[in-house]
Amino acid sequence: MTPSGNVIYLADHSVVLALPALVPAFVIVGVVLFVVARDRRAERNEGSASDSESDGADTSNREES
Repeated sequence: MTPSGNVIYLADHSVVLALPALVPAFVIVGVVLFVVARDRRAERNEGSASDSESDGADTSNREES
């Protein structure tokens, strides 16, 4: 049997009902990832500034982590 041209597809209401919970969750995850990336960048910059003042023997351990 082939589908007729009068087929109506309805929206999946469970997806519509989940949006109010999912959108804020994605925003929170985005903010947390942004803060983590900013802190790691600041720590890396701070570490490279202190390495230039020290003898530099410890740099390989910091770059791996």
